[in-house]
Amino acid sequence: MKKLLFILFGMLMAAFSVPMAFLSKSEASVKETQLQLQTEETSQTVATEPTTAKPVQTEPQTESTNPQTSSEIDPEEKVETVYAVIDGETLEIDLEELVCLVTAAEMPALFPEEALKAQTIAVRTYIYYRLAHPVEAHPDAPVCNDPWHCLAVANKEELVSSWGENGEEWFSRITSAASQTKGQILFYEGEPILAVFHAASALATASAESVWGGKIEYLVSVPAPVGESEFPAGKSEVYVEKNEFSSAFLSLHPTADLSGAKWFLDTERSQSGYVERVCVGGVWVSGSEIRNLCGLKSTCFTVEEGTGLIRFEVEGYGHGVGMSQYGARVMAE
Repeated sequence: MKKLLFILFGMLMAAFSVPMAFLSKSEASVKETQLQLQTEETSQTVATEPTTAKPVQTEPQTESTNPQTSSEIDPEEKVETVYAVIDGETLEIDLEELVCLVTAAEMPALFPEEALKAQTIAVRTYIYYRLAHPVEAHPDAPVCNDPWHCLAVANKEELVSSWGENGEEWFSRITSAASQTKGQILFYEGEPILAVFHAASALATASAESVWGGKIEYLVSVPAPVGESEFPAGKSEVYVEKNEFSSAFLSLHPTADLSGAKWFLDTERSQSGYVERVCVGGVWVSGSEIRNLCGLKSTCFTVEEGTGLIRFEVEGYGHGVGMSQYGARVMAE
């Protein structure tokens, strides 16, 4: 059986091996009422309070989902520095420093230590994957700081300052996690894996095939750990005014018939519960399009149509593929 192996240090992180002991209290579901009509996703602002930060999800481009691309680096080669496109400028940066800055932007600093360690390994692996599989947008740099294209990258000085008197202490939790995992990356069949992640899964993670259309043997659906759905990131509600939805949807699909009382006619879901396609006014569109159009946190949603409002009940946060950050938190706890 094919297995993922740690290279260099060969130590399986405890975040995914310890028994689950989730004991924190249930938190109320987040209710979102503001419509965010848009045709494409825009970058999120990373929250600065470690206990409430909403992790940003990596959204790989099409070329990222092909693990068969020929490697351009020696997997055993030790990388000291890499290039990264930061706010449009290509800079050379120490690899481990970049791992820390990305982790600080992608996961709340007060998450459990083992979750932070898992995140640093995922980030480091993702950078190695990009070294082996350059993207057309910036072929000379493996990553950029656009979280919807590559990874979010924090500005340490600004972030520590925004955290106040606890800033240095909180950031040290991230540098400690990176230090403890230094050199650890995930490999599959001799290549660094596409180590994508998202904030919170629904009842299960999604497979790469169901989301991006390309099968990747290690990015498959697995059940979410018990307790993950209790976090605010796990469930949310969005209310959309029907006249606003109608205007936006018809501008994209003028042949749709939204004259009747019921617009959402049928839904096709993946085995893990995420909406793959939905029929709206006789027009089939992807679940991702509805997610983007209405500002939903994920494509795992149900719809309830009222007289003047459409209510979306959403599970999960992000594309759902790979490591769930709140799932890692539960397993670490």
